[in-house]
Amino acid sequence: MAETFHFSISMISRGKSKSAVASAAYISCEKIKNEWDGEVHDYHNKKGLLHSQIYLLENIPKELQDRSFLWNSVELNEKASNAQLARNFIIALPKELSFEENKKLITDFIQENFVSKGMIAYLAIHDRTSEDNNNIHAHIMTTLRPINEKGEWQAKSKKEYILDENGEKVKLKSGNYKTRKVELTDWNDKGNAEKWRENFASLCNQYLEKNHQEKRVDHRSYKRQGIEEIPTIHMGASASALEKKGIETDKGNINREIKKHNSLVKAIKSKIKEITFWIDSLLGNLQAKYDEYKQDKKDELENKAELFNLYEYISIYNEIQGEKTKNLSYYGQIKKGNVDLKRFVKAIYYLKDNHLQTIADLQGKVFELAKQSKKISSDIQEKTQRIKDLNQCVSCIDSIKENKKVYQEYKSKTIFKDSFYNSHKKEIDKYQRARKTIEKFTGTSAIKLNDWQKEITKLEKEIEVLNKDKIKIQDEFKQIDHIKYAVKIVNDEYGIDLSIEIDKAIKRGEKPSVIAQLKKFQEQQEKRDQYRQKTKEKYTEQER
Repeated sequence: MAETFHFSISMISRGKSKSAVASAAYISCEKIKNEWDGEVHDYHNKKGLLHSQIYLLENIPKELQDRSFLWNSVELNEKASNAQLARNFIIALPKELSFEENKKLITDFIQENFVSKGMIAYLAIHDRTSEDNNNIHAHIMTTLRPINEKGEWQAKSKKEYILDENGEKVKLKSGNYKTRKVELTDWNDKGNAEKWRENFASLCNQYLEKNHQEKRVDHRSYKRQGIEEIPTIHMGASASALEKKGIETDKGNINREIKKHNSLVKAIKSKIKEITFWIDSLLGNLQAKYDEYKQDKKDELENKAELFNLYEYISIYNEIQGEKTKNLSYYGQIKKGNVDLKRFVKAIYYLKDNHLQTIADLQGKVFELAKQSKKISSDIQEKTQRIKDLNQCVSCIDSIKENKKVYQEYKSKTIFKDSFYNSHKKEIDKYQRARKTIEKFTGTSAIKLNDWQKEITKLEKEIEVLNKDKIKIQDEFKQIDHIKYAVKIVNDEYGIDLSIEIDKAIKRGEKPSVIAQLKKFQEQQEKRDQYRQKTKEKYTEQER
């Protein structure tokens, strides 16, 4: 699948200078003439089309299975200059599945969510193999109006008069009667987007499981999933084209920084998981191991006053490495000896600087670093979002400049104002949208390019500092990983069982916080064992 779950929904509307015929020609890679305005849309040289198909109910006239006929019928039926023509979907398909399985998957989705509701759906599956990016995805266009068995398009909604307490129509000052719009289908329901995305993710996971693939997808945003990573921004055709030519763009630079941040997050979380698992396995099932010890060994260890601490582990590990060095050549002894000495000194100083003496202390440090890492990720995410918002404000400046003259003329009108608006709706709306966007993100509609650029520069520097802090945390995890490895080597070499040490710590009356840490790890291990047992029983039952 793509790096993230991709399922975009948009409206093909004349008000946005879009055409259903043009969209159909583009995704079908062919030449189609739009009978509504006479324009010919020619994409027959476009590459990447793997499959296309029109889905409709059995009682619908079969001539609507022709792309040109279908979408020209839609265009000619809509008279308004700002009419909504079709709903458009772009959906990433799992590259782990074969083409045939992907075709079945997307067909099931279309039949269940669109055709069963009465919509006509046009599917085109693309894979830009010429760019060698293995980017298999589906384009889907769906109709917005119901259609009857005669091929006649029906109304999307109806007007309903609002009545007062006496059942009479409510008259407005203009002389017209107060009405409301009543949708005749649920196709425009605001909750559909979430339902469609969730349904596709569910179908996707069913097909992945059926084809013995481990990967699963989730339609929810990173934030809803509790993932610390930041999603990349959409590049768009222009920026993508420039990037492919080796020309850096602002969007490309933002995505590179996001990917760099996400890579650090993944590395640190992986290290946290590894170290936590190691501690769990090291301290798990302590009581069971304790009971297995011979009584004489138990008495012998109980009479010993002190137990190993982390300093002793590191020192003994260094001695073990020294013994191994003796078998090397003279040059090898010098080289390995220097490396081991540096590691030994670095580990000792790390323990000393962080006041770490026991495994419980080490576990506490892991949790502390994990908390710091999460806070840094949250700060980076917040600052990155602010940069995105400010860049959106910057992108609005050209739209304001281009349409300012028309907007000012519109505002100065005292007569024929509505007529002027209808003639210049596109320019006026662009100007107003740009101003509203700036006000949304800055609190004022005023253009303050220098202030925005200064803030962006400041935020970028702050993110750079935070990323450096992330790297420092990653380095600390590497140092902890070395200490963990040293403890394992010493335990394996001397047959040391930590369950005895922990049991003695409890009997010696260690701090309640230390005992609580150990018990917590016992509980975690028990839960893991229970989970593994349930999983084992589940698969055993399935095999039967």
